Amino acid sequence: MIIAEQLSARLGGFRLEQVSFEVPEGSYGVVIGPAGSGKTTLLETVAGIITPTGGTLRIGGHDVRTLPPERRRIGLVYQHGYLFPHLSVEENIAYGAGAAGADSGADSGADAVAEVVARFELAPLLRRDVVSLSGGERQLVAIARALAMRPRILLLDEPFSALDPARRARTRREVRIIHREWQLTVLQVTHDFTEAGMLGDVAILLDKGRVLQSGRPEEVFRRPASPYIAEFLGAENVLSGTARLLEDVAPDWIDGAPPLEADGHHALEFSSGSLTLYTVGAVPSGGQVYAVIRAEEVVISRTPQASSARNLFRGHIREITRLGAYARVTLDVDGVPLVAALTARSVHELGLAEGVEAFATFKAMAVHLC
Repeated sequence: MIIAEQLSARLGGFRLEQVSFEVPEGSYGVVIGPAGSGKTTLLETVAGIITPTGGTLRIGGHDVRTLPPERRRIGLVYQHGYLFPHLSVEENIAYGAGAAGADSGADSGADAVAEVVARFELAPLLRRDVVSLSGGERQLVAIARALAMRPRILLLDEPFSALDPARRARTRREVRIIHREWQLTVLQVTHDFTEAGMLGDVAILLDKGRVLQSGRPEEVFRRPASPYIAEFLGAENVLSGTARLLEDVAPDWIDGAPPLEADGHHALEFSSGSLTLYTVGAVPSGGQVYAVIRAEEVVISRTPQASSARNLFRGHIREITRLGAYARVTLDVDGVPLVAALTARSVHELGLAEGVEAFATFKAMAVHLC
C-alpha cells in the first residue's frame, strides 16, 4: 500500500504541501488535477526520484523516504514513453526484466518479457529501433518495460494519452486485468474523468501542490467538497444560493433516501434566484451555499411525469449541444439554466429544439450541497 501523511517535497520553485492520501494494497489509485498541480511531482516523490522535505511516505508498511529508487520495486511510466534510444524494443523490455534483480534468474526474466510482449501484441516491434516507433508504440513499449520487472507498485503518468481510441481501450483493459491478476498497487495520473471512474478505487484530486479531496471516485464526483472542485470535475449545474431546514416532514419524505435525521440527514430547501429545490443532507453552516446537480441526474420530458422525485421544473430549451451519440440540453427555468445529459436519439424522439417547452425532473438525493 501507499500511505502519504503530510508529505511535502520541492522541485525548483514548485512545492507539494502536506499531501495526505492512502492507496490500499492491490488498489488502483487515480490522481486528477489541472495542469501544473503537481501530479508528476507526486509520482516522482513516491518513486524516490524526488526526496521529501517533510511528512512521511510508507510503502508496504515501511518508511521509504531514504530508500533509493532501485530498491523500491516501483515501475514508472511517463507520459511520453521515455525509452533507451541505443537499445532495440526487445532490449528495452528485457532491461525492465533485468531490473527486477538477479534473484529472479534468467529464465524468469525471459518469461516476463514473453508475457508482456504477448499481452500487448508487441512481437512485430521487437527488432525495431526505438527512434522509428510512433508515439503510441513507444508508450506501449514503456508500459511493457515497466511491467516486465514485475513491480509491486506501478506508477503511470498519462500512460494512454498517445494511443488511438481503439488501442487505448484495449491497453487500458489489459493494464486493469494485470493489476487484478498480479495484485498490483497502481497510482495513475489522468485528465480523463471517465477513465478515472472506470479504473480507480481511490481518486485523489490535486491542485497547486495540495490534496483538495480524496476518496472513492463516485463519492468525489457526486459529492465534491467545494464549488471549485465541482466545476473542475465537470458538474454542469453549480448554483449559488441559500439553504434552510424543513421542519415537520414525514420520515419517508423521499423514497430511497437515508432515514431523515439519521447520520445528520435532514430535509432541506435550497433557493437560487427564482429557483427553489429540495434535497437531503447535513444542515449547511454559513450563509452562502452551493447546490451541485450532475447533468446525468436530470431527466427531460415534454410533459410532467409521474415520479417520486421532489424537483420538477418547467422551462424552455435554450440550447442543444450535440457530442456524437450524446447531447447536452440546457433548459431555461425562469432565467436559471439547468443542463441535462441525453442521448442524441432521446433528443430526436422527444422532438427537442430551441424554444420548445419542456420539463426537468431530478431526485432530492441528486442534489449535493457544499
